[in-house]
Amino acid sequence: MYAIPFDRVWNAARTALEGEGATIDVADDTAGLLRASGEAGFPRHRWSADVHIGLDENGQTRVDLEVHLLEGWDLGRTARRARRLLQGVDEAAGADERTRLRTDAPMVVLLIALAGLACADEPAPQPELEQAPEPVAVESPAIPERSYERAIAFRATGTDSTLAVVWLFDHDDMGTTVRRHARGLLLRDGIWDDFFEAASEDPPSESPWRIVPSGPLRLVVGGGDRVDRVIYERGERLLDLELRGGGAAWTGSRGGSFAVEDGVVTLGDRALSGLVVDLSRSRTPDEGPMGDWAFLTSGDSIAIILQAATRERGENAFQGWVLRGDREILLPQLTLAWTGTRAYDEARRDVPIAWSLADPDGEVAGSLQVRAVRLRAGEGEGPLLPLDGLFEVGGVVTIEGVEREVEGLLRHRQGGPG
Repeated sequence: MYAIPFDRVWNAARTALEGEGATIDVADDTAGLLRASGEAGFPRHRWSADVHIGLDENGQTRVDLEVHLLEGWDLGRTARRARRLLQGVDEAAGADERTRLRTDAPMVVLLIALAGLACADEPAPQPELEQAPEPVAVESPAIPERSYERAIAFRATGTDSTLAVVWLFDHDDMGTTVRRHARGLLLRDGIWDDFFEAASEDPPSESPWRIVPSGPLRLVVGGGDRVDRVIYERGERLLDLELRGGGAAWTGSRGGSFAVEDGVVTLGDRALSGLVVDLSRSRTPDEGPMGDWAFLTSGDSIAIILQAATRERGENAFQGWVLRGDREILLPQLTLAWTGTRAYDEARRDVPIAWSLADPDGEVAGSLQVRAVRLRAGEGEGPLLPLDGLFEVGGVVTIEGVEREVEGLLRHRQGGPG
């Protein structure tokens, strides 16, 4: 039992299961059920685990764990695995003596060691599981009820400013399912590396915007569903992005929330400091697909956010926000116009490679050019295909009469939903 929010315990349970080498087979946060399975050990054995997470009558988060040995010799491994999983939930949730509650009805740990005493050549009996009702085929709608975009982008400052890490999470709430797509990209010395990508179609959820870790991707989540760390670890490769706070947050008048704060990226045994933007937006089909956004920095004390609510190009379609030390400048109307393009044959479209930035009130003006680009063509009908691009850009921006060199990231999409 924990005095910790459900979301944090839910993510901690996923982290513990994946740390045990399990594959998540069912993740239904509405029912509060995580079901996972795996193979391990010598001699080899198969196992599964069910984690039930819910709230008791006092609003505290309760965790019930069942571990099943499906095949092989037990040799005490089921009990040890259960203890490791519970300890893993404790650690990932950040539980301590204050938030780990003791009650007269302790946390249930059901250990089912079915094959521990069986001979090696005898088939292990299967656990008796409650039979789930036959699924009813429901055709998923082609158009989402709402689309969600979450981006966490880090830009190193100082002598390491050629490095950036970008996490992109795009979720579509289809009503009957939630389609999730996650990408991790690393920019180093002008070269983009797509080091992570995962897609899933999950059961409907009351929180379809939530990031769901999978495989080598893990999250550390703090109070208020705040993401404190995004961790990618596979083999000897470690990329750990830590959001350390500071900075400020802004909510756009046309939707979307943006927070800029200090951050540190650890690559192996090397740590780099910089600035991070945490961006969250959503749209319905009637509002149109979400437009471009940019995250620019000048030195280690100035950050500029630009965003367009939709993909309709036009005068003053963008709005912006400048964080300059402790001072904020709001820019409710901006024009980010294409001043140079090149053909992208895979999508049969032209893509921008240069822009001019203008503010009707004269607070900000400037120009940007592409340094490095990662483009993808999507699937679609007709001669023009959707495209999704992530650009490294550089240029000059004048802020309140002072010209400054800037560099940063810009996400650009054409066609398609989302």
